Amino acid sequence: MAVAVATPLTAGHEAFIEAWRRFSRASQRAKARRKCGDGEGALSLPQALLLSGLLHESELTVGALADSAMVAKPTATRMLDTLERDGLVLRRKCVRDRRAVLVSLTDEGRRVLDESWSYLHAGLVRASASLSDDERREATRLLHRLAQLMDEI
Repeated sequence: MAVAVATPLTAGHEAFIEAWRRFSRASQRAKARRKCGDGEGALSLPQALLLSGLLHESELTVGALADSAMVAKPTATRMLDTLERDGLVLRRKCVRDRRAVLVSLTDEGRRVLDESWSYLHAGLVRASASLSDDERREATRLLHRLAQLMDEI
C-alpha cells in the first residue's frame, strides 16, 4: 500500500532518508553482533541496555526494565530468562503487588554488567572524542531531535 507524501521529495530528502536507513542498519548490526566487553559472559548490547537500570538500583520490576530499555515486556522476559539461566539475575514476586516480578543482579551479574557498561561507555567516549566540539554539540542536538521524530513516526 502506497503512502501519500505531503512534501515532494527532493534530492535533500532522499539523501536524508538514505542516511537514516544507513544509521538504522548500522545500529541494528551493532545490537546483533556487539558484545559489551571481551571477557567470558560479556553482555550483548541489548542485554546491557536492559540491565542498565540496575546500575543504580538494587532491584526493579520487569516492566520498569523493559520501559527503560524501550523493549516490550515479553521481549524483556525472554532476555531475562537467558540472564537468569546464566546466573546473572534473580527474579522474585513482589510482595506488595503479586502481579509484578522484581529483578536483581547476582554478584556475578553485577560484575559482568559493570564490565560491559564500562566497555560500552569507553566506546561512546571514543566516538565522541573523534568529533570536534562543534560537531559534538550539533550531533547531540540532532540525536535528541531525531529520537523525538522517531517516536512520532
